[in-house]
Amino acid sequence: MAVTRRRQQAKIGGAEQGSTGEQQEDPDESSQNPGSKPEEVTPVPVEGIPPDQMSNFRLLVRMFEFVGPVKYLAILACSLVALATFVDISTVNLTRIVINNVSTVVGATVKPPTLTSTSPVVVVQSPHKAAASTAIGGESFIAEIRAHFFHGPLRTTISLIVLLALFVAASTVVTFFRWFVNSKLSMDMVFSMRASMYDQLQRVGFSFHDRHSSGTLINRSLSDLHNIRQFVNMALVQITEIVLYIIGYNILLASISPLVGMVALLPIPFWIIYLRYFSNKVQPIQQQIMASGDELTMVLSENVAGAQVVKAFATEKTEIGKYDKTADRFFDRVLKNVGLFSNFVPIVRSIATASSLSLFLVGSLLCVSGRLKVGDLIVFGVAMGNILGRLQQLNQISNQYQTSIVSARRFYEVMLAQPSVKELPDAPVLQRGSGQVEFSGVSFTYGGAAKPVLENVSFRAAGGSVVALVGPTGAGKSTLMQLLARFYDPDQGIISIDGVDVKTVSLNSLRKSICFVFQETFLFSDTVANNIRYGAPRATDGAVEAAARIAQAHDFIMELPNGYQTLLGERGTTLSGGQRQRLAIARALMADPQILVLDEALAAIDPETEHLIRRGLELVLTHRTVLVIAHRLSTVRAADLILVLEHGRLTQVGTHEQLMRQPGHYREVAVLQLSGDEPSFPVPPGRSTVREASL
Repeated sequence: MAVTRRRQQAKIGGAEQGSTGEQQEDPDESSQNPGSKPEEVTPVPVEGIPPDQMSNFRLLVRMFEFVGPVKYLAILACSLVALATFVDISTVNLTRIVINNVSTVVGATVKPPTLTSTSPVVVVQSPHKAAASTAIGGESFIAEIRAHFFHGPLRTTISLIVLLALFVAASTVVTFFRWFVNSKLSMDMVFSMRASMYDQLQRVGFSFHDRHSSGTLINRSLSDLHNIRQFVNMALVQITEIVLYIIGYNILLASISPLVGMVALLPIPFWIIYLRYFSNKVQPIQQQIMASGDELTMVLSENVAGAQVVKAFATEKTEIGKYDKTADRFFDRVLKNVGLFSNFVPIVRSIATASSLSLFLVGSLLCVSGRLKVGDLIVFGVAMGNILGRLQQLNQISNQYQTSIVSARRFYEVMLAQPSVKELPDAPVLQRGSGQVEFSGVSFTYGGAAKPVLENVSFRAAGGSVVALVGPTGAGKSTLMQLLARFYDPDQGIISIDGVDVKTVSLNSLRKSICFVFQETFLFSDTVANNIRYGAPRATDGAVEAAARIAQAHDFIMELPNGYQTLLGERGTTLSGGQRQRLAIARALMADPQILVLDEALAAIDPETEHLIRRGLELVLTHRTVLVIAHRLSTVRAADLILVLEHGRLTQVGTHEQLMRQPGHYREVAVLQLSGDEPSFPVPPGRSTVREASL
């Protein structure tokens, strides 16, 4: 509950979200509240300005919008900074008052008693009288201390010292609470930012992921996010502290001597001018460092993911050389950045040293002339040390600012990315029907490509039929199915399910009615059972087992160490290709879709297991529309309708018997592949073969 509440608070700048994003509804929430929609967090570009064209000030404002979800903690943190500053300055001022007070009364000493005779007098006392005399002397000494400390000139000094001790104790307590609140503020801000980034990555379309590698997105989700969070947290607390210290100590110095107060302000304009000059120099280098970091992460992630390929081709040395070359480029740019900062630090310190010496010179002259006291001069040193110490923190803040500005541009390229697929406001839910699929004049071109992938594709598949798509590699078969689920939108044409344009219904309901089994199977690092019930989280263990039995996965699952509760490795690498594919089929069946898309789903399965899966699918395929993409024609020749795609165009439509009587791609491949083969795709009992097609 706490995580859900905090995630709902993770809005970026309170941007009002329409229903233009690709919404993902929680299955549990949608079932309990059918009319509710999850709260979106994708920010809207300001005045349509892309991140790479935003000014630094606008990016700065954007970064501080992350404070919104933790605004109460931020207010508390700033309040504690103000309280700590007040306690610190009050402690210094009390120290000044104590020193001045002591210097005032230092000459007021107690005079010793005088003797009545000039000659020495020797008095011999008995031991009892000597002891009595010592006791009387001790009592008089205590009485003297009481007289001076409680009724004399040091009474005020003692009171001030006690008050000073209380302020020091208060400073310790405030410091503890500052540390605690700042840590919580930082952690809550991290959660808010990561939740927003993760939510946004779920909403952007496939075209966005086509343009950005996984290594780049991981780097932006981690390092760029960390840079922004660190700067916002640092700026929020430290800049508040710097401003309050400068104002507070300058008020204190001006109250002692207006001239000294003016001298203390002299370094500020020089710092501002130099910081503006420095920022223009360092930002381009920071951008190059970030780009090199992306390359380094991408090389590393690709090498880890492709470890089997690297070892199979014995290219370890090549990969090491590639990594070293990328790391060297990153290192050279970091060194260039270090060189700039090596000039920055001495100049900032020189300004601070010159300011401190000027202040002491003026203070010393005023002290010699009698216009200032010793305590005032000491306070000048403490105050100027604190002011210059805080101003020198601008070195760290400036470094983090330059880094965060570059990171913010990259970070907001993701956060402000608009979905490539738009959803209509209040789009209705796609009602479950027969599953009729129709393409009318559909054409599509990938972004940046010169040649269209699909051109004027039109066909109609009756509900409950088995439709096969065949054709050479790159003909556009998988793209055609991705358009059906609106992973992309066509450039022209209409795609409809049961007579309803897929653009007019909600994305969530559309994609829940379609389920894919891809050739490249992806499994999550979770238990076998949870991978199968991924599309139906509430499915019982019995239903999970039933789906696994149909997909011929139950036997090998039971041979795993913990059966259905066995944890799979990353992407299911601990399983064979055929085992992963069978789990993917079970996962698709568990989702109970109206339309099932099998994209080379049986390519990694041996013929015997394929035959068993066919027999198991005969019952579950009843009343479902099945779209099969295959290169092996033995898998699809018993389909109700076969579509032949070549170079993005639909060149042949019909059944196996019809296409075998026509010259063309299908018959040419069939002669090579189907000699003596039996039909291998199931036709459920009682189903009539659909031969209707419109071109």
